[in-house]
Amino acid sequence: MRRLMGHLAQFSSFSNQGELLCTQGLAYLLGNPGACAAFGAHISEQVGVTVGSDLVWKPEVRQPDGRRCDLQACTADKRFMAKVEAKLGAELREGQLVSYLTHLQTKPGGLLLVLVPDHRVQEMMKSVPIACGPFALSGDGPWQLHEKSDFSVAVICWEEILKAMGKVCSDSFADDRAQFRAMYRVLIGDDIEPFTSNAELRAWREREGVFVNLVDHVTRSLTPPSQMLLPMGREGACPNDYHRRYVCRPLGTEQPCFSVGVREPFGEHITPIWLRFHHDTPMFSVIHERLVASSLSRREWDGHIWIPLDIPLNAATHRLKASLVTQAEEVIQVAYQPLP
Repeated sequence: MRRLMGHLAQFSSFSNQGELLCTQGLAYLLGNPGACAAFGAHISEQVGVTVGSDLVWKPEVRQPDGRRCDLQACTADKRFMAKVEAKLGAELREGQLVSYLTHLQTKPGGLLLVLVPDHRVQEMMKSVPIACGPFALSGDGPWQLHEKSDFSVAVICWEEILKAMGKVCSDSFADDRAQFRAMYRVLIGDDIEPFTSNAELRAWREREGVFVNLVDHVTRSLTPPSQMLLPMGREGACPNDYHRRYVCRPLGTEQPCFSVGVREPFGEHITPIWLRFHHDTPMFSVIHERLVASSLSRREWDGHIWIPLDIPLNAATHRLKASLVTQAEEVIQVAYQPLP
């Protein structure tokens, strides 16, 4: 049976606050002494910085410059401070960590952790130095700001800290952890309740976060390893808004791009997930001609060409994701076939 928090996390009113809910939930879990000790031991092992069990973790702590830190803790004597920037699907923006590092520099020692899902760790190792701006980090981390620095920056993942907390011997805590893990897995798109009817798909805005997570998975899968993952973005306003990510691939000497995103379905279609070639992308006329000549279902609107990615009913999470990726790859095979 699905746990309550996992079920609620399917709905947009809940999932739109996913990162805040996970941050607050983690702070709650760390209120358990055993969980706090397990968390500290895991960080000490992974990062090489001793994190004791005497820290008190608080969410949404205001920084001296007015910004808020997702999680912050310090020792009673203030000689060690730890900060956490927690992410699920959101991007880490350029310069975003400067506020935290500036504050940490005023303390004798400390640690900045960027906490992300496991599948984003490699991405974040490239993003963190950019997000640290003038602090000029280099390499894959963990990082020290300079050779004699007594505080560090590191990337860690949600899955590993939840695993570490699984060693806490307490039935009540085990239940809290299980509820949190159920919520977390849904919010990152790793445990989706199957869609059982077309009526559920027509009501897609009630579970919009689920579809956005599916788009995130599909576009990550389609982005070549050699290319940087582009950020998610939103165009337009409801009811014709389009929450999408671009993927670019070579065609001849050009790099045409397509997007996969969530929007109101066209015409008789039910799926809210659509692949689009924008009319301004390079080689659009060639791609348009190929798609029109193919058997692929499509719509043309506002000068762009739109292709539905259908949602299989009664499909488990892994089959649902695989189906969407396969459909997108079929479009790619037609659009990006080598030039004569």
